[in-house]
Amino acid sequence: MRLDDYLRGKRMTQAQFGELLIPPVKQAQVSQWFRGLTRVTLDQALQIERITDGEVTPADCAALFAVQEAA
Repeated sequence: MRLDDYLRGKRMTQAQFGELLIPPVKQAQVSQWFRGLTRVTLDQALQIERITDGEVTPADCAALFAVQEAA
């Protein structure tokens, strides 16, 4: 599942989600992931998988950046 779809489904803002990570990330960082400007680190991807109860996998996180590379 795409992370942005997960956030929409949970009615969660990018800022709220970023606060769940350790260390927390700012809304701007989450936005950069969605726009393919920066990559989600492996540690962040594993945390995202845990936070989303496996609905968003590390592979899903990597795909956020891959879409931009193909464009």
